[in-house]
Amino acid sequence: MAVPAAVFEVLVYLCLVGMGTLCFLLGWMTPEGAGVLTVLLLASLLVLAWNRFDQGRHPCFLFLCTLMFFQGGGLLAYCLGAEDDPLRVQIMTPNPFYVSRDTIGIVLLSLALSAICVYAPCRWNYQKLPPPDYVEVRRYLPYLYLVFFATLPVQLLKNYLYYQYALENGGYTSIFLYHSAMVANVPLLARLLAALTLPAFVAIFVFEHRKKQLFVVTFLYFLTASLILLLGSRAAAFTLVLALWYVARIKSMKKARIIKLAAFLLILLMLGDAVSKLRGGEEVGTTFSLLRVLEAQGGSLNVTEVAVKYRNLFSPHTASYLLTELGEAFVATDVTGHHRGSAVADDVSQFLNPSLFALGYGTGGSYVGEAYIVGGFAGVIVISVLIGSGLHVAYRLSENGVSLLLVALVLPYVLVMPRGGLLDWLSVLARNIATILALAVGWKLFCGLAWLGQTYRAGSTSLQKG
Repeated sequence: MAVPAAVFEVLVYLCLVGMGTLCFLLGWMTPEGAGVLTVLLLASLLVLAWNRFDQGRHPCFLFLCTLMFFQGGGLLAYCLGAEDDPLRVQIMTPNPFYVSRDTIGIVLLSLALSAICVYAPCRWNYQKLPPPDYVEVRRYLPYLYLVFFATLPVQLLKNYLYYQYALENGGYTSIFLYHSAMVANVPLLARLLAALTLPAFVAIFVFEHRKKQLFVVTFLYFLTASLILLLGSRAAAFTLVLALWYVARIKSMKKARIIKLAAFLLILLMLGDAVSKLRGGEEVGTTFSLLRVLEAQGGSLNVTEVAVKYRNLFSPHTASYLLTELGEAFVATDVTGHHRGSAVADDVSQFLNPSLFALGYGTGGSYVGEAYIVGGFAGVIVISVLIGSGLHVAYRLSENGVSLLLVALVLPYVLVMPRGGLLDWLSVLARNIATILALAVGWKLFCGLAWLGQTYRAGSTSLQKG
């Protein structure tokens, strides 16, 4: 009955979207009312995904969470009374402005259709998977621990050099102003060795079942990452935490408790708010406001609005945007190397406020807006279905320990797509495959050295007995 139930759920949501669209076109619904309806649809779809995917044992659930947070955060804050006008474009621009009613309708409809199209293929093909069998892969743990502890000091050095460079060159904005120089400030050998720390850590997290060892390794890794958090860069660390939560769910058949999940998300939001205040020079100890966080993070909806309204301005550079994203993980870029068509987020930022963009500030991206630039409504639907299908492939790959490692390494960049680019994850996938191949070569050398050591000890023992 899974397939008929999935079809029924999707059809119900499509009917609701169709009825809402008709009411909007006939003038029976205001843009604000359409925004409230969109939030209700996203929230109900999120609850449905939690229940249908066994309390979050599917990447689709986390993707819908980040979609709700980054694209629907301002709308949710409006529903809770904290935002006066979430549909006004106010991110980056010194003069907030309104887009047309038709543009608002297109944006909200694109957001709703994208969520449904991501959910549909995941729900259609969902089957509950048992935890992966780790008997074979646990033999890699001694080698992974060796790589992790050997490269961890190098990563600490790299992050410290980044932190020191940023302090000397303007703080957080230096990441975007002088990224190439910041990377060049670290010796090449240190960068290459530090690139092994993350995959080694994630592999240990995936393969290891002993809780004490997991706690120590996780604590040490995020301790070295704390320097990057102090700079104000938080997206990579927080999406990695979400990916690790998914790995923990896959490794266990126990039901997740919603209270623990809510507490976990609240702690992440509080930490993210502290990092944001530190970045902006505010007092970290000031009162935490959940609604303020939602309002601030929901600014990605403004990026979608600008991409839809000025599609003709951005669409000629579609191929350039996609090519740039394919090289994102291999090339250090910054504001100094920006040119029209290099990235959607950069072009939107420069369009809204050239002065602030030149100082290193930006809006972030939006896969919904970029999908609309690529192909209009058809582009949003097709790309969203492909994203949903890719999330389901990632889920199916999670039944094997080695492929789960690859999923865990790429998933953070997929989860950030609601405020990122379309193909950044593909560039990261290529980089991680290369890194895993380097680890595989190291494993062969490790096995060879271990064999030589055993042979030497065996020969020494034979001589002594003789």
